[in-house]
Order: sequence, then C-alpha cells, then structure tokens
Amino acid sequence: MDLLGRDPDSYVARVIASETWHPDGTHTVVEAPAVWTLAHKGYSGGGRLDIWLYASQKAALKAGAELALECGLDEDEVAVKAFRARRYQKARYEELHPEHLLRVQAACFQTGDDGMIVYKT
Repeated sequence: MDLLGRDPDSYVARVIASETWHPDGTHTVVEAPAVWTLAHKGYSGGGRLDIWLYASQKAALKAGAELALECGLDEDEVAVKAFRARRYQKARYEELHPEHLLRVQAACFQTGDDGMIVYKT
C-alpha cells in the first residue's frame, strides 16, 4: 500500500496513552502505537465526521489550521496571525464555531496488553 509515496509504517508512532501517579511516588507511563489524525465535523456532509491521517503531529496541525482558515477563520485576525506565525495549535475554530469539531489528536491502536509498553519512573 502506498500512502502518498510513504511507507505506511512511517505513519505509526508510539505515543503516551496514559500516565498514572501513584501514592508511593512512582509514575507509570503506558505507550501505545498511534497515528496522528485530523477530525472535522462541519458545514458539509450532513453532519458527517471526516478523518484524515497524517505522518506527524506537525503535519496534522498545519492541515487543521489550513482547513480552519478555509472554513471561515480567514476573517479572524487572531487565527490568521497565529497561522502566519506557524502556531497552528492556536486556531480558534472550535471556540468560534462550537457546533463544529476540528481536532488534531493521536489515535491509539486498540490492542491487547502485549501491544503496549508499560514502564515506571
């Protein structure tokens, strides 16, 4: 399978799936394989949720900021300034359009315990 000329494995990264701070002072971190996604539920598609897959968080954030501008934030001075400064996570789409969703997040694979790495610090 060819995803825009990239190896599909390059889309999968290990991310922190959960963190727990224990009363004894230890800290447990659970990592899981995940992909970076951009989810949008907005003006078109009759309430359809569209999800795109990206090879990195940075790429997903930039695409989300571009989509937000295309969906009306190009008239919001704060959003335009943040985009020009490459502060893509500062987009205000959901704040200004609470009835819509535009979110970048890691989507962890749902696997058994053997697919996750647990370590204590």
